[in-house]
Amino acid sequence: MLSLILDIETLDTAPTSVITEIGVLVFNRSDFTELACLSVAPCIFTQLAKGRSTSPETIAFHQAKSTLPEINTRYHPKDAVHALRQFIAAYNPRRIWIQGPDFDRPVLEDFCTQFGDALPWEFWRTRDTRTIWDAAFPDVKHAPRPHHALPDCRATLTDLTKALVALNRTQAA
Repeated sequence: MLSLILDIETLDTAPTSVITEIGVLVFNRSDFTELACLSVAPCIFTQLAKGRSTSPETIAFHQAKSTLPEINTRYHPKDAVHALRQFIAAYNPRRIWIQGPDFDRPVLEDFCTQFGDALPWEFWRTRDTRTIWDAAFPDVKHAPRPHHALPDCRATLTDLTKALVALNRTQAA
């Protein structure tokens, strides 16, 4: 059986934020090996024209970390939603793991609604990697993230693996 890790990068913290990157990684639940990945960069200008938001604080955060996105060839947001939907449908993962329930999912849900349709998975498939980490390692911060969607997915897979092994719950992936 397969599971998936999803991460986004944004230019705000509101649900209406501009999404600069969507990263998705499919992994085998039995041994945590990466099987496939997808990285899409939705067009920032199209999103701004449609009223999606940015914040000076988030932009300053990315400037300080040198993680501001490059403005180059990017997906139209509708094409990004379509690519995400097709990728998820192709693998039909049992679980969709996200680093925390209160950010990536609401932003991506708003984005999908604006540029396509509903999230491309059933709500009950979503799981939270941050809670699993905290259960395994209370008061221990995970390693710093690169703040790029696909590399963040890989870092999250590493942390999820460590946490589930520590909890003796590897079948939960």
